[in-house]
Amino acid sequence: MNKNNNKLFSSMLHSTALIYVLGVLVFTVLLMEGYNFAAPVLLVISALMLLHLFYERRGRVIKIERYLGKLSGEEAESSNRISFNIPEPMAGVRVDGSLAWYNKAFGDSFLPRSAGSGIGEIFPELRVEGIIADKGVHPVSAVKGQMNYRIHPTLTKTTDPDKAAVILYIEDVSEVGLLRSAARAARPVVMSITVDNYDETIADAGENEQLELTASIDRVIISWVNNAGGLIRKLEKDRYICVLSNAAFEAILADKFSVLKDIKNITVLAAATPTLSIGVGAGGKTLAECDNFARAALDMALGRGGDQAAVCDAGKFSYYGGTTKEVEKRTRVKARVMAQSLKEHMLSAENVVIMGHKSADIDAVGSAIGLACAAAHLERDVKILFNSEDAAVRAVVDLITKNHYHDGLFVSRESVKDYITSRTLLIICDTHRPELTEMPELLDMASRKVLLDHHRRSESYIEGCNLVYHEPGASSTCEMVTEILMYMDGGLSLSTVDATALYAGIVLDTKNFVFKTGSRTFEAAAYLRNAGVDTIKVKQFFRESPEAHRIKRDIMDQAEIDKRGICISQASMEAPPAVIAQAADEMLDIDCVKASFVISKDGEGARISGRSLGEINVQLICERLGGGGHAMVSAAQLKNISVRDAARRLSNAISEYFDE
Repeated sequence: MNKNNNKLFSSMLHSTALIYVLGVLVFTVLLMEGYNFAAPVLLVISALMLLHLFYERRGRVIKIERYLGKLSGEEAESSNRISFNIPEPMAGVRVDGSLAWYNKAFGDSFLPRSAGSGIGEIFPELRVEGIIADKGVHPVSAVKGQMNYRIHPTLTKTTDPDKAAVILYIEDVSEVGLLRSAARAARPVVMSITVDNYDETIADAGENEQLELTASIDRVIISWVNNAGGLIRKLEKDRYICVLSNAAFEAILADKFSVLKDIKNITVLAAATPTLSIGVGAGGKTLAECDNFARAALDMALGRGGDQAAVCDAGKFSYYGGTTKEVEKRTRVKARVMAQSLKEHMLSAENVVIMGHKSADIDAVGSAIGLACAAAHLERDVKILFNSEDAAVRAVVDLITKNHYHDGLFVSRESVKDYITSRTLLIICDTHRPELTEMPELLDMASRKVLLDHHRRSESYIEGCNLVYHEPGASSTCEMVTEILMYMDGGLSLSTVDATALYAGIVLDTKNFVFKTGSRTFEAAAYLRNAGVDTIKVKQFFRESPEAHRIKRDIMDQAEIDKRGICISQASMEAPPAVIAQAADEMLDIDCVKASFVISKDGEGARISGRSLGEINVQLICERLGGGGHAMVSAAQLKNISVRDAARRLSNAISEYFDE
């Protein structure tokens, strides 16, 4: 079909379309006036219009295919150059990546600066085989020098290897990239800042010292934000809100929140050092969404012990600082409020089910027993989901089973579902991560949930709880439960075996009152001692078997200490988690050791147990391996990896920690 015929065909199609439209209008008016014969005629005209549109579209497709056929080399090269004498770069590329043809704009822009004639040498990001596999659907981004390009591919139908299989249209998006970068740099970022220990810091200070300390804190924080180009306002005596651009925030990230160190240099009071917790909200679509991110990040920073910055960038968290011990901010008022709230939740429930974490330790089981005592005191049917092979835990459970006034207290996974009703209160203790609970499906089955935990907060968190008592400053969950029992009115009294179980949990997590031990810890221990704790029985809980002793001695023999005071041991055999934890504890008794790690085979993977005397934060190291815990007690579990490879990953994580 020649050009005149094409024009005639196109003109006829447009004229016919106009007639169809006029016909539809006329017969629509007739149908509205009540002429029923117009309905079938209107239907016929509509069908003809659809056919017209179909053939018109088909004609356009044929034209495009013919046009692309010319570009692929089916016409003379001179014709191609004439057709593409346009300012935008275009080129035809063969299957092997060589150029079949290109227009003047492409040659002027790229060929003088490229050594070869292959498209891969010009744009390394572009792969012809990838474009063909993608069928040319998605554009390809490329960078050359300071310029950014978006390459739009179109596949041709040629089978001739000497002709172009792909046609490329190169779009210069450098200006768009600059605009996008400018917009990204101008995005708002919200920071919420709080002084962790403000009340404790000024508690014993005189009036002048309080004023000087407050002024010093304000000066450090405000100057830090102003130097970054942000806007800051003080909301309360220990809280600040800040808004700044993303570009300014990038500078803050570069110096890794230096204000966390600067605030500790305030020496107004020699006996007290202020620390900060910072929550950053970035990546939100609105300023309000960034503020919500900042609040969530601040909760995360406080839940991880304070003295750190948590960044929530569009829901993804990252952390900076957090190298000191957790800041204890608990008050007796809060413990009393929690005790009363828990009592009300228990009284409104039909029954109570208590669940700890997988491979439960004595802290999880002891705190569950203490909560069961409270539920039984309130005359509520209570069950504890239990599944652990640890010898010490089994000894505690056996003691309770033989002496406890409540028969059938411990239930298995198979039978616990029989106790779940619409009015069941599920209490989760000693963990806040849903995947670590003894039976995660119970979280969805129970409509009422209470959470008690003392571990530093992680991104994974049990949602939808009616009551949350999360205190990373506490030594153990047993300590928290003991305080609740102390403030639960109504004449509750603990039996000797219940008090012994709670006391054993505190002893375990404090390593016999050495780690994370505060005044509240000793107060809880004194309360339990008055309830009749059998300290000899507690000592017997932690005795080890001859086999465990041999494994621990073997672990100690494999230990190696580096110049940084890091002691690492790779166990030559698979060891129980409790044994490798005990070995890591004992390695701290070696002179010059600041932190210890024990790596043991664990099924198809490896288990790492970390301990520290406080100078090195083993939690930050284990978090890089997917684990967590406390600054001085932490662990990680790696799947499908050998002990040797796990040791290599641990070494890299330690190096990253010291490089920060």
